[in-house]
Amino acid sequence: MLDTLLQIFKGPPLWVWFLLAYLIFIGIKAFKPSVISLKKIFILPVVFLFFSLQRLVGNINFFTSLVWITSTIIGVFLSVVIFSKTQIIADKKNNLLKLPGTYSTLFLILISFSIKFYFGFQIGKDPSVLKDSTFFYRYIMAATLSFGMFLGRTFLYFYKFKKAESTDLLKMESS
Repeated sequence: MLDTLLQIFKGPPLWVWFLLAYLIFIGIKAFKPSVISLKKIFILPVVFLFFSLQRLVGNINFFTSLVWITSTIIGVFLSVVIFSKTQIIADKKNNLLKLPGTYSTLFLILISFSIKFYFGFQIGKDPSVLKDSTFFYRYIMAATLSFGMFLGRTFLYFYKFKKAESTDLLKMESS
C-alpha cells in the first residue's frame, strides 16, 4: 500500500503537480463572485481539450472519433443542464463577465484531473493496458467528457454574455 502511494506521487513529472496546483488555484478563486475577461472563460476548455486529445494522436479511427464526439456532446449537454440557471452580468464594451461564486469549478477540475491521473497511473504501471480496447475507450470517454463539460459551460456563458444587456462592470466595481 505504501509502495503504491509512493509510486503515485513519484511517478508523474513535476509539471503535473504544478498544473494541479494552478487548476486548484483557479477552482478556489471561483468560490467568490468575480469579474473576468471574456477570453479567460476559454482557458479551461483549452487545457481539457489537450487532455482529451493527448492519447488520441496516433490512435484515430472511426470508433475512437465516434467515442470522442459522443463524449463531448454528452459533456456539453450535462454542463448546459447543470449551469443553465447560472446568472451572469455582461459588460460588452469591456468584454467582461461577472460570474457568481461557485464550488462546481473546483469540483469539475478535481474530478477531471483525478480521472486523468488514474488512467495515467494505470498506463504508467502497465502500458499494455492501452491495447485493451475497453480500457482505451473508457479512458478516451472519461477525458473527453470532462472537456465537453468545460466546453459546454464556456459556450453557455458566452451565449448568455451575447444575450444579456450590457452593464458597465468597471464602474460597478469602482463604486
